[in-house]
Amino acid sequence: MKKIVLVVLLASIIVSVKAEDQPKPVKSKIKEVTVFFNGAQVTQSGEITLPAGQSSVIFEDITQYINAQSIQVKGEGSFDILSVVHQINYLKSQKKLPEVIKIEDSLQLLSKNLSYQQTILNVYMQEETMLLANKAIGGEQTGVKITDLKEATEYFRTRLLDIKNNQMTIQDKINVVQKRITALNNQLQALNAKVSEPTSEIVVTLNAGAEVQAKLLLSYYVTNAGWTPTYDLRAVNVNSPIDLDFRANVRQSTGNNWNNVKLTLSTGNPMQSGAKPVLNPWYLSYISPHTYGYVSGVTVTKSEARPQQADGKSNEVAFEQARSIADYTVVNETQTNIEYVINMPYSIPADGKNYMVEIQKNTLPATYQYHCIPKLDNDVFLIARVSGWEQYNIISGEMNLFFEGTYVGKSYIDTRVTTDTLEFSLGTDKNIAVKREKVQDFSSVKFIGLNKKETFTYNINIRNKKKQAIDIVIEDQLPISSDKDIEVEMLEITSASLDKDYGRLSWKFSMKPAETKELKLSYSVKYPKDRQINLY
Repeated sequence: MKKIVLVVLLASIIVSVKAEDQPKPVKSKIKEVTVFFNGAQVTQSGEITLPAGQSSVIFEDITQYINAQSIQVKGEGSFDILSVVHQINYLKSQKKLPEVIKIEDSLQLLSKNLSYQQTILNVYMQEETMLLANKAIGGEQTGVKITDLKEATEYFRTRLLDIKNNQMTIQDKINVVQKRITALNNQLQALNAKVSEPTSEIVVTLNAGAEVQAKLLLSYYVTNAGWTPTYDLRAVNVNSPIDLDFRANVRQSTGNNWNNVKLTLSTGNPMQSGAKPVLNPWYLSYISPHTYGYVSGVTVTKSEARPQQADGKSNEVAFEQARSIADYTVVNETQTNIEYVINMPYSIPADGKNYMVEIQKNTLPATYQYHCIPKLDNDVFLIARVSGWEQYNIISGEMNLFFEGTYVGKSYIDTRVTTDTLEFSLGTDKNIAVKREKVQDFSSVKFIGLNKKETFTYNINIRNKKKQAIDIVIEDQLPISSDKDIEVEMLEITSASLDKDYGRLSWKFSMKPAETKELKLSYSVKYPKDRQINLY
C-alpha cells in the first residue's frame, strides 16, 4: 500500500514540475502600428500574474513574417526580464480569420439549398418518367373516343410543359448556387493558404521577488506590410485656390488583423543601412575597347546604355463638412523622416488589400495659365501652378486630378524637384481655339550658288471663346544648327521671348472674352544644295 501511495506522489510531482516548466501564455493585443513604405513596427501589450521566483511566459499566434533581430520586450512592474527567445511553431497554425468563418457558414447554407433544389428536380424528373410510361389510352380491343383522345392529349401537353418549365427554373437555380459555391471555395482556398502557415512565438523568461501583476510590451518589425502615398487635387475654377487631399493606401498580409490600433505612417526605412558610404581612391589607367565586330569600316565596341531624356464660377451650396481621419492626424518631422500620427483607432485586415487612410487636407494658393504648342497639338491645356508647397510636408506620389467636379486624369507629384513651383495639367479647354497655318505666299525655296535657302512663315491664330479673360502661353520653336554649313536666320517673330539654347519661342499674354489674336513666325534655313536635312 505504501508503494502505491509513493508512486502516486511521485507522478503528481512530475506532472506539477512539467506544468511549471511550460510557459504561461500571455493574453495580448496589438495596440500600436507604425507602417513604413515597406514593413511595419508592431507593438502589442498584455498583462499576466507572475509568481515569486523565475518563470516563463509566451506570446503566441504572432506572424511568421517577423524580423527576430527587431524584437524588444519591456515591462511595467517589480520584476526582471532575463531572456527573450523567438521560435517558429510549425504544429500550430494561425486562428481562423473571421472571413474564413463567414465563408464556411455561407457554404453550409448553400450546400443545403443545393440539396433541396436537386431533390425537387429529381421529383419532377420522376413525374415526367411516370407520365410518359402511362401515356397509352384505351385497350387493345377498345377504341378511343375522339373527345377522350383530345382531353388526354391536352392534359399530357399541359402537364409536360409545366414539368419542363419547372425543371429549367430549378436547374437555373442550381447553376447559380453551384457558381456561388465555386467562387466561395476559391476564396476559402486563398484564405486557408494563409491560415495554414506556421506562426511565431516569443518566450520571455522573468524573475520576480514576489507575486506581481506584470504588464508586458512587445514590439517587433514585420514584412508583408507597407503604404503608398496618393493625392486628389481639386480645382473649382480658375479663380479659386486648389484643394489637395493627401491619402495613404495601407496594406498588410502578416496574418494578424490590426483591429482598432493607433496607426502611424512613416517615411522612414528601418531596414536601410545607416552606415555612411566610403569614398575609395579613383585610379585612372589606359583601357582597350573590346571589339565585337567590324562592319563596313565601322568598329563596333561595347558601351554602357544611357537613358533617353516628358472659368466661370460654379454654384456653391453651403453645408457642414463631415469630419475625416485627416482631422485627427498630427505630423511629426524628425531629423530623418516624417511621421503622420492618426489619433483615432484604425483597423487594417490582413488580406493584402489597400485601405485608404486620409492624412491631410490642404488648401493651396494657385495661379492658372493656359498653354498650347500648336506645332504639336492645337488643344489648349489649363495649367495650375502651385508655389510654397514645401511647407505642407508633401512627399512624392501619384495624383488624381479633378477640375470643376470632373475627373480629368492622373499626374505625379515629384518632391525631388529643386524649383519652388509645381505645375499640374487640368486637361484641355475647347473654348479656346488655336490654329497654326503655313503662309504659302511668304514661304519659298531659292538657290544661291552652292547653297539652298528655304523660307518658312507661319501664322498662329488664337480666339478666346470664353466669357472671361484668360492668361495664355503659346510655344513654338526655331531649328538649331548643329553644323557650320547650316545657317538659321530669324526673319520675323511677333513679340516672342527666345531661349537660344533650345530654340524655344514663348508668347505670354492676356486675352479678353471673344478676343482674337494673331502671331507671326518667319525664319529661313540655308544649307548646301547637295545635302538633305529634315525641316518638317
